[in-house]
Amino acid sequence: MPQLVSPNGATFAYHDEGAGPPLLLLHGFTGTARSDLGRLSDALRADHRVLAPDLRGYGQSRPPARTFPPAFYQRDADDMAALLDALRPGPVVVLGFSDGAESALLLAAVRPDLVRGVVAWGVAGVISAEIVAAAQRWLPVATWGAERAAWRAEIVANQGEDQLAPQIEGWAAAAQAIYASGGNICYEQAAAIRCPVLLVNGADEVNNLRADFDRLAARIPTCRAEIVANSGHSIQADQPAQLLRLIRDFLATLG
Repeated sequence: MPQLVSPNGATFAYHDEGAGPPLLLLHGFTGTARSDLGRLSDALRADHRVLAPDLRGYGQSRPPARTFPPAFYQRDADDMAALLDALRPGPVVVLGFSDGAESALLLAAVRPDLVRGVVAWGVAGVISAEIVAAAQRWLPVATWGAERAAWRAEIVANQGEDQLAPQIEGWAAAAQAIYASGGNICYEQAAAIRCPVLLVNGADEVNNLRADFDRLAARIPTCRAEIVANSGHSIQADQPAQLLRLIRDFLATLG
């Protein structure tokens, strides 16, 4: 993977594949570009230039290791602005999953010159009490048993054993801090978005509340919202064909 070192010392490793109108793919919590969005990248690179970074501190984008200050969503958006400023692919369509979806919307709000469209799924715009409670149930990591064995193995494979507890504990602490300060991730900024946006959530999503999803969609002036049946949070895993169809339909509307 090519790497770019930012002026503040952060390392960004990224995939740059295919040719055509540029896309920027942003993965979610404890993931990497390939683990979360590899199949999607493979499908889209046939007719698009696909830029797919490991976000700061994840996967091969180290050092430094991943941290979770309360403003980490905006930090990731700022990182992606720096990456796009360096690579100069032209305005991109950003496809974001989960944490990456929240940062995709922040990027569109703050740097409209870089973004011509957003598809975001697994997104709510806020940290709710339900999300905080769910994250607290992850703790302590030392007590994880068979019910989280698959997630543990995935994190260790993608990030290393030494990053398991820091990432889980760090995200849980950040969620609590964000909730305590009002809960906003990108909801307040979303009204500033002017490019077309497609928001997608799974019908069986548990922690990103439907009411928060609907409220976020209503906040964005140019938004269309879709609910995917028979899917939870990870639509790219639960209903990959339907997600790809929604993305391709959205891209077609942009011309």
